[in-house]
Amino acid sequence: MPRRPRPSRRTSGLLVLPLLLAAGCAGANAASSHAGSASLPPLPKPSVGVAPVTDSANALPLPLDGYLLNPAQIASVQQAQAKLVDACMAGFGLDFHFPPAPKELREPDAPTTRVDGRYGRQNAQLMVRWGYHPEGGTPADGGVQKTTPPPEVMVAETGTDKPTERFGPGGQVINGHKVPERGCLGQANRRLTGTPDGQIGDPQSAIDAKFRTMGAAQDDPRTQAAFAQWAACMKEHGVAEYTDPLAAMSDSEWARTPQPGARELKVAGADADCRHRANVVGIWYSVDYAYQQEVVDADPAGMAKIKAGLETQVRNAAEVLGS
Repeated sequence: MPRRPRPSRRTSGLLVLPLLLAAGCAGANAASSHAGSASLPPLPKPSVGVAPVTDSANALPLPLDGYLLNPAQIASVQQAQAKLVDACMAGFGLDFHFPPAPKELREPDAPTTRVDGRYGRQNAQLMVRWGYHPEGGTPADGGVQKTTPPPEVMVAETGTDKPTERFGPGGQVINGHKVPERGCLGQANRRLTGTPDGQIGDPQSAIDAKFRTMGAAQDDPRTQAAFAQWAACMKEHGVAEYTDPLAAMSDSEWARTPQPGARELKVAGADADCRHRANVVGIWYSVDYAYQQEVVDADPAGMAKIKAGLETQVRNAAEVLGS
């Protein structure tokens, strides 16, 4: 029997490549969450208000939304970062263009206040037509091959010539110009963040909170009760091998073909119906909201620092793109 994947925590850190975004439909990676926060004590079970009756929470707010970059903000920061790095590399006489961010596969109703939907696919029409595949099917591999940049490009970009190091102290001279600390990428990131380390993107503490609350909400008895109702409904549809929606959407069989097959469409159609009948998303969302609010309320100073840092990135990115 397929098992629900345990969460895998995403890291932030400085990026040699553009920020990696999660798909807006919150696929298996977004729906799996909290293994990385297993060492933290469990969150107390919060009281939960009346759950909305809804098949999609994509348009509903979550307390952590203001403490993580949304898709539009991420795009702005990425574009500014690329502009700054390209200009710096050109100053060394190097023909270099910062790699574009991977194209997102976002559904028409994907949330705009956060990167991922957290509760799996929430569009019944798309589930019936495309199963767990993106609308139109899985795009063919563009055939882009990874290449090793020339040594001087790596040094100028990162401040080090050692492949095992992400960044170095700089100081090398290329075409008569001294490489800045942490290279052109470090210089760009300092400009955007206003901090010496220049950590672009969401801070690790916010990412930890995101996945910690996601895992807590998934494992909460109130969500599990909704999952049990969902599983009973799925059996009525003749689909008995999944214990919860995460196991259904994460079945490795779906990734084997670019288009959904008959079995996938059957499972996804049943999934959509059973989510609706058990109000899975409404209950899951209300529990998730409560855990997120609990985390935000527990550390107002820390959360304010997170928000201020993100606002600095967004403001500085706008200045760079406007210049």
